[in-house]
Amino acid sequence: MAVETSRIREGTGPLIEALPFDNAEYERRLAGVRQGMLARGLDALLCFSPENIYYLTAHDTPGYYFYQASIVTHDKGPINVLRRIEATNTLGRGWTRLAVPYGDREDPVGITVGVLEELGLAKKTIGAEAEAWFVTPKQYSQLEAAVGHVGGRLIDASGTVEELRAIKSPAEIAYIRAASRISELGTRTAIDASREGTDENAVAAAAIAEMTRAGGEYGGLPAIVNSGPRTSLCHAVPGGRILERGDVIEYALPGSVKRYAGVLIRIATVGTPDPEIVRRQAAVHDAVDRVIAAIRPGALSGDVHAISRSVMEKHGYGHLHGHRTGYSIGVAYPPDWGEGQIVSIWADDPTPLREGMTFQLALGLFELGKYLVNMGETVLVTKDGCESLTQFSREHFVV
Repeated sequence: MAVETSRIREGTGPLIEALPFDNAEYERRLAGVRQGMLARGLDALLCFSPENIYYLTAHDTPGYYFYQASIVTHDKGPINVLRRIEATNTLGRGWTRLAVPYGDREDPVGITVGVLEELGLAKKTIGAEAEAWFVTPKQYSQLEAAVGHVGGRLIDASGTVEELRAIKSPAEIAYIRAASRISELGTRTAIDASREGTDENAVAAAAIAEMTRAGGEYGGLPAIVNSGPRTSLCHAVPGGRILERGDVIEYALPGSVKRYAGVLIRIATVGTPDPEIVRRQAAVHDAVDRVIAAIRPGALSGDVHAISRSVMEKHGYGHLHGHRTGYSIGVAYPPDWGEGQIVSIWADDPTPLREGMTFQLALGLFELGKYLVNMGETVLVTKDGCESLTQFSREHFVV
């Protein structure tokens, strides 16, 4: 494969939009990544995931279905290799505003290696995110071959940025709080819009409109509103089903502010609930309360999960609960609103929880073909314990 060279462009003039964070926040993040690079013996790091590129450079676009990479070095600001029209988002509203644009018919992998050559790094040790969703296996193989061809070495450095993202700064937590307020607003609107004879889409439309008016952005997952037996299908999005008396309705609505997510999960019933639904909700409510009480710095992920499992078993529902208790939440682009690949609360995990971690708790009882009873909160690990960032009644809602 021929290696191309490209000129690094730098944005000039006033930013079109203000940066989400101040300069000190970005400097702190870059310093942390460079420390991780030193520990791994890396001369440069290639980031591909939209979350990591946004975290380091403020580059924000839903157009990451085309190849994009951020080149992190020890002596320059991050340089983003981007599709030409997407480069506007770095040049016009990025942090370092350094970009290498490529045309739709050009080879972005060759251009990336050309930039490494311009920087004098192509023959050195380059780390890359081998687990990123939006670089294809073919592109990664081409990159590995091209770096090797010019005398360098490409190694897997997945997790270098994620290690920093696991602990949120006060500024990040402020955005998650704001996103949680929007999720609460959407949930209240959805509950109020739910009634026998209306449909899931109308309920979701009311919630999304209200969240958007309040400043919410698009979520990493769609707004989840489903009803009746459709609730037993994981992540079922609105499908137009008419709400019927006796239905369970699930609401899981993603608040999003500056790409930071806050999610609230609740259920309601159309009319008086069946006693079994009430019993299952009591079990889920008990588990949520016990998990929040157990979360604190130093608590182990697996131990917290074991508490939720024990509660479900105590209530006689262990056979209906088979998923993780929670997962990290923060920067979010589709297809997910979570950061479970960074850290999750799940079985047999010795990872200690740390102050500044944020989690989406999602405790539910699934019975396929029947219904789901679910409850979820966005929470923060504090110095002394756990704070629920989503503030909304955990009562059973009847519509």
